[in-house]
Amino acid sequence: MAFSLNLRVDLARLTDTQLKQRYGVLRGELHQLEKIQGPVQSMTRWRGPIRHPRAYVFWAMCGISGIRELDVLVSAFAANMALTDVLAHAPGMRLHLILCELQDIQDEVQGRAGGRGRRGT
Repeated sequence: MAFSLNLRVDLARLTDTQLKQRYGVLRGELHQLEKIQGPVQSMTRWRGPIRHPRAYVFWAMCGISGIRELDVLVSAFAANMALTDVLAHAPGMRLHLILCELQDIQDEVQGRAGGRGRRGT
């Protein structure tokens, strides 16, 4: 496993039930995006060395392949819009963030199963 700094204390604070509910919500959002963009190709996403949603946006922008997302993000910055409003207009970026968060939840579950302890049912 590569070195990474996990800043996802929000996931560590959730109970097992809350973690399961969060996973379900994200899967629902993923299915909604699939309706917009078509089937999601399963591929490894590089989340970077820092595990946090804001860091995922930064790393995604560093490796952005489409000009549309960059255009939306720059426009939002110029208009002083919130990041959540921007992501609603950039389905590719939202997809990336959902897949990264799903992986974070899976990492948290594996960490708990590996002996870090359970947080409730």
